[in-house]
Amino acid sequence: MADILLALAIGLVGGFAGGLLGIGGGAIYVPAMVILLDENQHLAQGASLMAIVATGIVGGLTHFRRQNVNVPAVVQVAPIAVVAGFSAAFIADALDPEMLRRIFGVVVLYFATTMVVGAVRGSGASVEERGGD
Repeated sequence: MADILLALAIGLVGGFAGGLLGIGGGAIYVPAMVILLDENQHLAQGASLMAIVATGIVGGLTHFRRQNVNVPAVVQVAPIAVVAGFSAAFIADALDPEMLRRIFGVVVLYFATTMVVGAVRGSGASVEERGGD
């Protein structure tokens, strides 16, 4: 019963963060499932990706309704992203779980560091705030 409640809490936090920050929740789901629920890396990543689909659809539709989506960019990016996603899933499945965990950790650390440095430097300003078009 405790695992079910913990899984629900992970879903709540990941879904909220995904909708609020546009991160999809994977940065929360995967480490939480591996560390707190003692799941293996492959299972955690697979479950995370399935949960992210739902979060992404809801968040994407909400932003689309508010006209916050550049549809031509989505049309260009989406097909390649789908092919890349399938390719990466096959590669991840072939990797040792410990190696996959290390790669995931390095990638999350890299993006976290990049975001913190960008926030400190103020590079997150919009085009309008920077005086551009």
